[in-house]
Amino acid sequence: MAKRVIEGFTQRRLPDGAAWLTSTVAHWAYGSAAGAVYAIVAGSLPRPSPVYGVPFGAAVFAGDYVTLPIAGLYKPIWQYDPKIVAWDFGAHVAYGTGTAMTFWLLSRLGIGAVGQRQ
Repeated sequence: MAKRVIEGFTQRRLPDGAAWLTSTVAHWAYGSAAGAVYAIVAGSLPRPSPVYGVPFGAAVFAGDYVTLPIAGLYKPIWQYDPKIVAWDFGAHVAYGTGTAMTFWLLSRLGIGAVGQRQ
């Protein structure tokens, strides 16, 4: 997806050697944006909780497997090996849980804007 966006905006073909870096930067940017959305939502709740990370990670996973096939960038989920899908789901839940635990910990420690709510 990042390759298509960059090539579309620059009207230049990316070299094959740029694929790993491009996809890595895009993945981290997407994860950071999703984490920012999580912070806005969790920060609006009366009490953040690490437990919210599980549905957050599952939602990010589901979003990937719904939107990316529609965009023609992924195959439909049923065309992937179930073990790969299970590993990917677990990785997204771990990401969500880590995000939620970090947000919860920062709010408990009173660090920055996270700790300023009261």
